[in-house]
Amino acid sequence: LEFAVQMRCQSCAEAVRAALQGAPDVRLLELRLETQTVLVETTAAAERVRELLENSGRRVVLKGMGGTDDVNLGAAVAALSGPGAVRGLVRFLQVSPTQCVVDGAIDGLPPGPHGLHVHEFGDLSHPCD
Repeated sequence: LEFAVQMRCQSCAEAVRAALQGAPDVRLLELRLETQTVLVETTAAAERVRELLENSGRRVVLKGMGGTDDVNLGAAVAALSGPGAVRGLVRFLQVSPTQCVVDGAIDGLPPGPHGLHVHEFGDLSHPCD
């Protein structure tokens, strides 16, 4: 799994490294401060690894996922913007013919419940029916 991790300094990188230590099912392969990326090998779910990384106090977004089959089933990225300072990025990664990992971050929303709608083919002629 490859993650984008908000790291600005060496102490940030060390906090990320420490957050992964002790997780028996996660092996840190690469941590690059200059590109703010972390690459791990794991048998754990991507969500669990993301939570471990976020325990370092950093913001984390899944960037990509590999496997032993080397089959590319597809991926997509949606850049979001809204009124005012609302913006974000959501990634869709097809990990098998029947499973898609959706991961991202949205900033600038006021407190309270919000919804995210995914339209399979981008058809907005019947918005959110």
